[in-house]
Amino acid sequence: MVKVAAAGGGTGGHLYPLLAILERMAELENVEVLYFVVSGKIDERVVKKEHPEYKVVPLNVRGLLRPLYHLKNFVNALKMWYSTQVVRNALRDFKPDAIVLSGGYVSAVVAFAAKDLGVPIYLQEQNVTPGLATKFSAKFARKVFLSFEKSVERFPESLRDKLVVTGLPIREANSGEKPPFEDFVLVLGGSLGSDVINSLMEKVYEMRKDLFFVHSAGNKEWCERLKRFPHVKAYEYIENTSVFWKKAKAVIARAGAATVGEMVYHGVRGVLIPWEGAAESHQLENAREAERMGYAVVLRESEATPEKVVCAVDEVLKKGRVVSTRENPAVTIAKTILEEIR
Repeated sequence: MVKVAAAGGGTGGHLYPLLAILERMAELENVEVLYFVVSGKIDERVVKKEHPEYKVVPLNVRGLLRPLYHLKNFVNALKMWYSTQVVRNALRDFKPDAIVLSGGYVSAVVAFAAKDLGVPIYLQEQNVTPGLATKFSAKFARKVFLSFEKSVERFPESLRDKLVVTGLPIREANSGEKPPFEDFVLVLGGSLGSDVINSLMEKVYEMRKDLFFVHSAGNKEWCERLKRFPHVKAYEYIENTSVFWKKAKAVIARAGAATVGEMVYHGVRGVLIPWEGAAESHQLENAREAERMGYAVVLRESEATPEKVVCAVDEVLKKGRVVSTRENPAVTIAKTILEEIR
């Protein structure tokens, strides 16, 4: 039995890569998991639903606001300090063999609480630009698994011997599961949807009735609004996106790390419209890296007209999918951790 403590949440971008690693570890070894979640956030809901066998510890923490001298950060810092005590006590009781973290403020709390307990800490960073939690936690980690080669230069020289570029861990669908459609363009606005993407695509749908689109819209209102287009199938949220990635011929999306990682892994080219409000402009950095790798056409929000989106879609459709035979990074990471702690 291998005992693993884990944290990474607040958003699906931190949660799903970590679940991919934990699930692959469980395929290779008998694993018991203690998962620290953010109270009221997606990780608490999804982990309890999909993995009732995990021991779940909710933490009442919130991330630091920008700028960092924001007055509310005093209260947030107090919550983090209290949570470190909760985490430290839970870890002492659980006695994990390893701690696996995937970013978000909750992972920084767990790393700080665990730094003196002698348990090896492993990090996974999704974005090109590492987040504050990863930068803070990296000094306590045995290894930091990166999704992009370019991320290496964002760490100080003193930490680079810990860095391993693997790609983004991907949760894959069951081999027998198939999407209900063939030959479509996938449209993703992030885990909560995007009014910007939705409004833009509404105009695109008027212009391109020769293509079929599968659209993750984020809420019921947008799903109802898009029903008037017979060549569009709108979902509030697509639970298992890997099913659709396997059959999509192109994608139009934000540039969260999970989206870019899945594009690369599944070989789907696309049009990326990065969210301008992302911390440290990490979505723009992700999009530019996907563009450099030949997977994307990048449009900034300020320049993303329906006409430009249509032209960009045509461009990526002409190039087609990229043939890829790489091992799922989740497998690589799971094997590495298990080999080191056995």
